[in-house]
Amino acid sequence: MGTADSETGAQEKANTGPRELDLDGVRVLVADDQPDVLEALRLLLKPHGGQVRAVSSPAAVVSALGESPHAYDLLLMDLNYARDTTSGDEGLELVARVKALDPYLPVVVMTAWSTVPLAVAIMREGVGDFVQKPWDNARLLEIVRAQVAAGRRRRRAQRLEADARDVQSRLLGTPAPRVPGYEVAVAWRLAEGLGGDCYHVAALPEGRLAVAIADVCGKGTPAALLMASVKASLEELVAADLAPRALCARLARTLAPRLGPDRFVSLVYAVLDPARGTLAYANAGHPAPVLSRPDGTVRRLKRGGPVLGVVAEADYEEGLLALHRGDRLVLVTDGITEATSRAEAELGDEGLLAGLRDTRAAAAADTAPRVLELARHFAEDGLADDATVVVVDVLV
Repeated sequence: MGTADSETGAQEKANTGPRELDLDGVRVLVADDQPDVLEALRLLLKPHGGQVRAVSSPAAVVSALGESPHAYDLLLMDLNYARDTTSGDEGLELVARVKALDPYLPVVVMTAWSTVPLAVAIMREGVGDFVQKPWDNARLLEIVRAQVAAGRRRRRAQRLEADARDVQSRLLGTPAPRVPGYEVAVAWRLAEGLGGDCYHVAALPEGRLAVAIADVCGKGTPAALLMASVKASLEELVAADLAPRALCARLARTLAPRLGPDRFVSLVYAVLDPARGTLAYANAGHPAPVLSRPDGTVRRLKRGGPVLGVVAEADYEEGLLALHRGDRLVLVTDGITEATSRAEAELGDEGLLAGLRDTRAAAAADTAPRVLELARHFAEDGLADDATVVVVDVLV
């Protein structure tokens, strides 16, 4: 319940003739329990093009925000209403409810009863700015302009990130293809909304299967953008049916101009050929996949060369392993092996291999999520990096 003894006259003076509509179309929800304050703020904002809706209680604010998403560009609100006059508790509770309804809505609070602890508490709740009554018209207008601009930037960034998440989920979330002679399963989890892991599984002529897993250095939006570029190039080269060694070399040359000095990509590409009984692969600086036999023996896919993007003309060694019915190939990104507990211990290769032994009798569709859960549980729900698991069982 703010004071307005001298405010209305002062605020009416703000309308010193039409100005450029610098708030043209800006939708402002104004909340105060004093009608003269609401009118003064309407008279201040309207000549600048602001579209003002005035409400007089916290319940009315919640109701207005619930009518449609993103209906307002700014909430300009008093801290104190009918329940008490000075503490600001009502306003703090309202801010929390507003942020739950619309996390990106800018909020500016006003009160005649400000204290340093109250101001600190308000800012901790995510409020954009704090104005003491009676207010200065010019300063308040500048605050409104700045908060509206910042809020629109946040909404635009949120929309772009949501679009990027949708694209990435389509890239990563595509069901593993059904290829006769194989059972393929994938599980993944991003450390942030966007990430840099990718995989690709494709059928090749003569019953062969192409499997790739890659990890772009970093997390978040930059890694996700690079990941999309890597996956597009990878899919083209796999479709060209290049041998693993040649594919890595071509991809290294393709990616080098696109990556900055602090960026690189690790990758493993393997071709399974049951008819010939071979698994050909090349490893470009990636955690070594595991090929496990039905008798429990394990081979690691280590041969290859450097990570992609550091040396444009890098050469890669190609590994060749025998492949038999009942073999299982497991590829992971380092978000699995580098999962870290609160005691700063890593899951590591030994932890991964132990988990794979425990799941050897399970189907691929059960194994992939169980390996991901193994890493998540080891890190006590705190995976710090993107994590992806690809499991391929050879059925023929």
